[in-house]
Amino acid sequence: MFLRLLVGTSTIFLSLILGAFALALVGYNSPETLSMMLGWARDLKSIITSSGIDPKYNIWVELLLEERQLLFMFFTIAARIVLAIIAYPFTR
Repeated sequence: MFLRLLVGTSTIFLSLILGAFALALVGYNSPETLSMMLGWARDLKSIITSSGIDPKYNIWVELLLEERQLLFMFFTIAARIVLAIIAYPFTR
């Protein structure tokens, strides 16, 4: 049980680090791509905030959700997927 908890926690931590590294790598090697992805994140935020959510909740979404966070979440999720594909043969 402790081993499973340790592996799960380390996977989350590693995916956050790999996501940040991938974000920095894309920003360094291809700033145009990162700028385009920030534009997509901006569009996604506008879609989320204009989806008809009750205004007393929507104001918190507008305040707390930023384009940088959405972009970092994308890279973190991509890193989690890559880690899961790599770990699959070892967990069978």
